[in-house]
Amino acid sequence: MLRLIRTGEAVTRADIGRVTGLSRPAVSLRVTELLDRGLVVEDSEGPSTGGRPPTRLRFNASGGVVLVAALGASRAQIAVCDLAGEPLARAVLDIDVEEGPDVVLPLVMDTWDELLGDRPASLVLGVGMGVPATVEFAAGRTESARIMASWTGVAIPPIIADRFPAPVFLDNDVNVIAIGEHRAVYAGEADDLLFIKVSTRIGSGVIAGGEILRGALGAAGEIGHIPVRDGGGVLCRCGNVDCVDSVASGTAILRDLRARGHEVKTLADVVSLVRAGDAETMTVVRNAARMLGEVVATSVNLLNPAVVVIGGDVAETFQPLVAGVREVVHRRSTALSTRNLRIERSRLGPGAGITGCAHMVLDHILSPEAVDSPGLHLPRSVRSHG
Repeated sequence: MLRLIRTGEAVTRADIGRVTGLSRPAVSLRVTELLDRGLVVEDSEGPSTGGRPPTRLRFNASGGVVLVAALGASRAQIAVCDLAGEPLARAVLDIDVEEGPDVVLPLVMDTWDELLGDRPASLVLGVGMGVPATVEFAAGRTESARIMASWTGVAIPPIIADRFPAPVFLDNDVNVIAIGEHRAVYAGEADDLLFIKVSTRIGSGVIAGGEILRGALGAAGEIGHIPVRDGGGVLCRCGNVDCVDSVASGTAILRDLRARGHEVKTLADVVSLVRAGDAETMTVVRNAARMLGEVVATSVNLLNPAVVVIGGDVAETFQPLVAGVREVVHRRSTALSTRNLRIERSRLGPGAGITGCAHMVLDHILSPEAVDSPGLHLPRSVRSHG
């Protein structure tokens, strides 16, 4: 019933009865439970079809908040969101994720405190975080032996729950971005989606049948560590050679340009060279697009997504990279898998991580199992604000 009310599919008791087939007393009992728990509020009266107008039901999105943080290698998107996943306050922090959880997590939690302002801690119903590492989702633990080594084996949820006593969920950074992009842009339109993040590093998130695909332990989507042909023998941070992450990421583009004598420190310097028509820079970018395209083509053959979304700093900066990936995918993937395939740049940009983290939390704390448990009650102090 809560899902029907949240989505607007049924907004009166009579609507719920028609959709579910439940009797009027059964609907009344369940709606009363949702009202008592503060999950639903009665809103303005609906249109009458004769007799007394029906009372409308509305999900109480303002009845609590979730804390979210989408961590990248060098930046963190941090926010406080309502129960509809909309940001109420947000901040962007420059971080070095390699400094480890002892440095990064207190900084994130201090920022949440600042963003909460005068909102009581009892409003916090859940916490979601994305990190740029392989995550064993069920355990809330990072498992990257060579990448983010200081985070390896650290169980994040207990650390955060000690300060914010609420359910805490941890996932790979690209998984949460894929969730955000799907929910905000493609829900109901494309339930099979492949999101590719091309930034300092390369990663992917897979939406299959409308749900994030994590695999047996949470390692699904590690596209960055698929090797490419003719990579030149570049050693990857994971210990293998010629992973697409090591030859086509933003870090790789900067490295290759420096090797050719260009003094580039950031992607902004590369943009300047592209705009100036520098032939060597365009060659490096196109070569990165070719190698990335080979790996994406393999993924398209395997997964048959309806849409491939390419995001991250590099994709947002270099349109030729997206065009190059599109060309290779259509040339190297099967005709059926590309018949209706769309390859697009991210529409949400950096905000996708915040949206995805929020929905990762909400999918759990507002699931039928959680709602049916006796423990989920919104704080009484805020129910009247709904």
